[in-house]
Amino acid sequence: MSGACFRPGYFWVFAVAATLLIWAPARAQLLLPGAIQSSPPAGNPAGAPAKARPVVLKPPPESTITGLELARDGADGTIAFGGAPGMGLEITHLSLAGEAISHPGEQCRVDVVSDTPIQTVFTGRPDGVSRYEVNIEACPFSFDVLDGAVMISRAPPSCDFSAADCRAAMAGFWGPPGKSFGPDQIKQLERERGLAESSMRAEFRALLANAGKDKAAIKKIAGEQAGFSSERDVTCRNYTGEDVHGFCALRVTQARALALQTALEKNSNPRPGKTKTMAKKAASKQGQPTDYNPSPQTPPPVPVPQ
Repeated sequence: MSGACFRPGYFWVFAVAATLLIWAPARAQLLLPGAIQSSPPAGNPAGAPAKARPVVLKPPPESTITGLELARDGADGTIAFGGAPGMGLEITHLSLAGEAISHPGEQCRVDVVSDTPIQTVFTGRPDGVSRYEVNIEACPFSFDVLDGAVMISRAPPSCDFSAADCRAAMAGFWGPPGKSFGPDQIKQLERERGLAESSMRAEFRALLANAGKDKAAIKKIAGEQAGFSSERDVTCRNYTGEDVHGFCALRVTQARALALQTALEKNSNPRPGKTKTMAKKAASKQGQPTDYNPSPQTPPPVPVPQ
């Protein structure tokens, strides 16, 4: 049988290569005003691969969404957040748009009314950004806090309000009205997109390097990154005015960079149990007590010869 064929064991090599080609920069890196492009340090020849750790990213604070009225895809429904700093988030207004259950295609609207603000529960930062859960009986959901926006997750993505004969769309990207961005904001968002793409690629390369020769880990990382572009397009394609301002794609890209950074930190730090075992082994080799105590101990006094 003639012709070339690929061995399954080498699939991960082509996956990594394809991903790196996908994320290769298509244009020169954008710099913020006043930024200075540094020259290679001494001892590092030009063109040599950089070994520096990517810049540490910080999750957006909850203050970026409090006091705002956000809409799904920048057009449908309204969700507004309140709450004092350090006291958690609460939903002060929630209105959902959808279609009638009995007459599909006919538009409807549901206003979720409550005597008091709807409380949320902070569940940590599993993917680098703050995540909250909301326990509404007819429509429980969770959301991630982005910069001036939220990503709402729910399965199924819609909620059925039988009393109102309305099936409301809930899951998706909620941000400012898509037509509210001015020319100066659009220029700023364009500059931020260049930095976000650069940060995401740096975190991706660092995560690949951290995987070493683990073929399964490399294949998984490369596959997830290769699929991110299409997932972002699906998330943001219906956001009003996205082709002009690119706000949704920017925030989703920043969240992806934070998720990669979090994954790198989890894979780089040894587990506490493993650290304790390693410390005991090292101490036993030196004839020291094997009780692990990271705090410094005062050394015993040295006897003075008489």
